[in-house]
Amino acid sequence: MSSRHDKDHQFETSLPEIGASDWNRPSAGADAGTMHELQRASEMVLQLATQTHAAVARSDMAGAQAARASLEKQLTQTTQMIDELLFGDSGQPTTH
Repeated sequence: MSSRHDKDHQFETSLPEIGASDWNRPSAGADAGTMHELQRASEMVLQLATQTHAAVARSDMAGAQAARASLEKQLTQTTQMIDELLFGDSGQPTTH
């Protein structure tokens, strides 16, 4: 098995462990509507990533490119929502 698929690999060792109950607990500044909107945006990112993967797997380069463009746009929007919730900052894009 390659190191890419090593199940014991930790990406960030400095991050705290998050329990299952923490995933659904809204942050102090977030209302239920905002959290629902973030959930839907996150689900869309996952759906578009799956569509992109499927298009690549079937060698549909046009479909993969279209899905990838949509994924990139949705991921940018979702990341901005997260930044607004975490930092109250809607003007500065997060760089990766």
